Amino acid sequence: MKQRTLTDLREEMRAVARGEREPSPRPVASLLKALSPEALKLLELLLREHPVSVADVAERTGRAQPNISRSLQLLARLGLVQMKRVGREVRPVPTIAKLEIDFATGTYEARPLETAP
Repeated sequence: MKQRTLTDLREEMRAVARGEREPSPRPVASLLKALSPEALKLLELLLREHPVSVADVAERTGRAQPNISRSLQLLARLGLVQMKRVGREVRPVPTIAKLEIDFATGTYEARPLETAP
């Protein structure tokens, strides 16, 4: 993967914000590192059961809420989950349906969900 200057990255961000181009694919290394079996189970739960809060996810998985929160924050940084505040609760919402990994370029693209839960 080619390294770019900060100026190049700023110009790309501005062009994406103006709708002139699609964002570049993301580096795949951090994604592959984060997609542990537990993270995949968490994504599956979000897509299948649509829990209403982080506490609900913790209850359904039997894991501690701080542990679930850290896992969800990591998935959110990767663009796989969005954390939506609803009153005092935070609801994890999956944002992707498919991932396309290109090992030749070392990048990935997330395919958005067709319908949001």
